[in-house]
Amino acid sequence: MCVAVDYYSGPYIQFPIVYLVPVSLASWYSGRRWGLGLALTLPLFRLAFRTVWDPPWSLAESVINAVIRITTLAVFAWAMDRISRQMRELRHMQLLEGMLGVCGNCKRIRDEKGGGWQPLDTYVERQPESFTRDRCPECEKEAGDFFDRR
Repeated sequence: MCVAVDYYSGPYIQFPIVYLVPVSLASWYSGRRWGLGLALTLPLFRLAFRTVWDPPWSLAESVINAVIRITTLAVFAWAMDRISRQMRELRHMQLLEGMLGVCGNCKRIRDEKGGGWQPLDTYVERQPESFTRDRCPECEKEAGDFFDRR
């Protein structure tokens, strides 16, 4: 679509900002290779349109403009890919930071706020909003069997 917009706008109206949308989306969701691929091909399409348009500037000037566009879009694609990777790593780190540290032996919980290790009951009493009172299917079945026996 951006190639069509660029073609129909003609040689005099240059609207290369339209290229930023597909390059940024490709870099963000599909990675650096796709973003760099679009950063290379989109300005080459505009250079190829030169055969149809017959602009008043020389071929050398058109090639220089294409190289500038390719370079600019490639840096933009690289930056978008880098930001996307950092955002994914940040979400992963936030997930890991939200996990509780539990001692494998005594089952105490590491309290990041207060420091030290606390028994599970004490930790739950101090932070009740962090827990729900659900049961796994096996415990639910055992609880149902227990009440059925009475």
